[in-house]
Amino acid sequence: MRDHAVVLHYATLPEGDIAEHTGFRATTPLRTIIDIAANAPDEDQLARTIDDARRSGLVTPRRLRSRAEAVDPRAALYIERALHRAEAP
Repeated sequence: MRDHAVVLHYATLPEGDIAEHTGFRATTPLRTIIDIAANAPDEDQLARTIDDARRSGLVTPRRLRSRAEAVDPRAALYIERALHRAEAP
């Protein structure tokens, strides 16, 4: 059965970007945010996503910045903008 609300993406990734779950593998929250940022996202939504992940202890701004720079400079730019939005009063 195919669910049109779910989109599967395939790529060869470093093991550190993959989380093992019962019956499937998925990208880590850190990698997922970087992948979203690489596709020119809605910056307000990206800021909310990063803030939620940070508050949940899934990512840190330092790790997010560092990994994004290594994976995709464009994503790093959007993440930096989103971090500034999240930190703004």
